[in-house]
Amino acid sequence: MADKVPVMALDVLQRFRVVFRSAQQHSANIEAQLGVSGAQAWVLAELHEAGPLRAGELAARLAIKPATLSNMLGRLVTAGLVTRVRSEQDLRVVQVALSEQGAELIGKVAVAPRGWLPEALARLSGGQLQQLADGLDDLLAVMGVSDRQAANKPLPFTE
Repeated sequence: MADKVPVMALDVLQRFRVVFRSAQQHSANIEAQLGVSGAQAWVLAELHEAGPLRAGELAARLAIKPATLSNMLGRLVTAGLVTRVRSEQDLRVVQVALSEQGAELIGKVAVAPRGWLPEALARLSGGQLQQLADGLDDLLAVMGVSDRQAANKPLPFTE
């Protein structure tokens, strides 16, 4: 018979559940309010805050790969919420901007479109963030997770 899981480990597991279910609920609230996913709302919020951005800059602000952003942008362009324009000077550069409809939509939001998780993490001190990062690195090591490709993708419930 397997050893019993320590109470503290179960307590931490429950905290993970609360964090992820809260983030999932926040994303569902955003989707109900705006009609776009949480990740798409974050795109709109970044463009609303910063104005037009190069696609690479926008991907960096969201901490995702450009290919992942390209898929999201495709859906947002189809919905008429953003525009993509290639630079005349350098055709490799794509400028992304809110459309009038996108600006109107993001202006209606009553909650932080970036989501609870990024906003909450941003409010932690540098020391707290480092402790959390170290603990998560330790957890990933114990789990035997070496492939970190998932780090560059939105959480599944926000897509």
